[in-house]
This record gives sequence, C-alpha cells and structure tokens, in this order.
Amino acid sequence: MGFLHVWAYVTLAGFVLGCAYKAIKYATMPMHLRWELYPVAHERGKASYGGSYFEEVNWWTKPRESSKFGEIKVILEEVLTLKQVHEHNPGMWVPSLLFHYGLYLLFAMGAALLAGGMAVAVGFRPLTFLAGGTLMSVWGALGLGLGTVGTLLLLFRRLGQAELRRSSSPADFVHLWLFLILFAASWGSFVTFDRSYAQAGNFLAGLMRGEAVSPGSGWFMAQVGILGLFLIYMPWSHMAHMFTKYFTWHSVRWEDLPNLPGTGIEKKAQKLLMLPVSWSAPHIRGDGRKTWVDVAREGGE
Repeated sequence: MGFLHVWAYVTLAGFVLGCAYKAIKYATMPMHLRWELYPVAHERGKASYGGSYFEEVNWWTKPRESSKFGEIKVILEEVLTLKQVHEHNPGMWVPSLLFHYGLYLLFAMGAALLAGGMAVAVGFRPLTFLAGGTLMSVWGALGLGLGTVGTLLLLFRRLGQAELRRSSSPADFVHLWLFLILFAASWGSFVTFDRSYAQAGNFLAGLMRGEAVSPGSGWFMAQVGILGLFLIYMPWSHMAHMFTKYFTWHSVRWEDLPNLPGTGIEKKAQKLLMLPVSWSAPHIRGDGRKTWVDVAREGGE
C-alpha cells in the first residue's frame, strides 16, 4: 500500500476524530453567560417580533410552548441563503453564496462517491452509478466552478478593500489560498485525467476494500494530497463553524431555559459560583481565593 493510500486513511481519520473532539469539547463546556438576545427561534408565536415567554404573567406557572419548526426554518434559511451575511455585509453576500454552494455540492459529491465506492466494494449495483459517470462529471464541474469563482471573488474583495483587508486575519487569507490550490489541483485532475470521477470512485472503493488502487495521475495524487491536508486542518480552524454553529446557536444564542429552584441550571450555576476569582480589576479585586459568591456579596455591601 502506497503513501497516498496511507495518507488518505490518516487524514480521513484525523477529520472525523478532530470534529468529534471539537464537538465533545463544545458540548461539555461550562454553562455560558446568558446573552438574552431575541428573537429566539423556538419561541412559538413570539419569535416574529422578538418576544419571550417572560412576557406572560406568572410565566413560571405555565407550560412553555416551543417550536422545533421555528429553529429548523431559521437554520435552513441561513444555510441556503446566508441571510446574516446579506444583512450585515451585503458586499460579501454573492461571493460567499457562490463559495458555500460550491462547497455544499463538493461535500455532497464526496459523500456520493464514498457511497458509490462502498457499493462497488460490496457489489451493491443500484448505487454503483455514484462511483463515477456523467452525473458525477456535471456535479463536480458545477461544484468546482462555483467554489472557484466564489473563492476568487472573496480573495479579491479582501485584498482590494483597505478596510476589509485590515480587519482580515492571516487565517482568512490562508484558508482562501488553500481552497484555490485545492481547486486548481482538482481542475487539473478533472481536465486531464478523471472527468467522470471514475478514478475517484475506484480509489475510494479500494480504500473501502483495503486495496491500493493506482492513482494513475500526478494531478489526481496532488488532489488527494491537498484534500487530505484540508480535511485534517479544518476541525482546528474557524472553518469548523460548519458544525460548531449548532452549539453557538442552540446552546448559547437560543438557550433560554429559566433558572428555577431544583433545576439542572440552578445546580450548574451554584457550582460555577463557587469557583475562585483571580481578576485584579478594581471592581472585582479577585485574589484567587474568594469565589464569585464572595464578589457578589462584596458588591452588594
């Protein structure tokens, strides 16, 4: 088995394990400081105007009405239209939309090729068409085209607008250049060697069987190598928002459970309030020994 196949196994495992580690880390973080930002998407009948169940008289005596449909609607709206980018940075909306739709198509095609490779490996004929052919060729060209144009437009805007250039971090440019290099290698493989993605399907089928399928092309090797680098790097960059946004939205932005006696939130809050404080600011005067309860008591005296 060659280096490229080992690299594929290692980077796929690194991607999965990195995403799992990040997800577990987010899920087990201490309780956040309540933002009290409205509207909350799951507020039934009140989300449209930014209302809350706290409006109700004696709200603690009444059952809370929430809507999973409201959350799903907002999430799909953001994923499919990038609504917040359009509202807060309209100049970046079209490039971001093209870029994201290109990635959606390419990630979906990768999953389809993986399914096709598995189908070939086990001899399941109904799905073997996903391992390469005309459909995958059109699918890949559309995804690469949208992704490449979107990436170029985003890079031009960040380089061409002084204010945006100053506010961009080095990582912003690293990510865009990494995508351009990946797309260039993918275009090279597509144009010169694997337009139907049959080789990609065969390569993945070989990985599923534990067999080393010859890459057949330097462009294909470059594509697999750079894609592996991207996959193993992605969970540790801010590109991980593709799944960490679940936690920042559901567990922070929309989390509005009341802190009532005997609830899990009360127990978590009591535990956190007993942590030592080391902030040296005059209004806190933490010495590393007194707790947040001590700080609150001192503030009230």
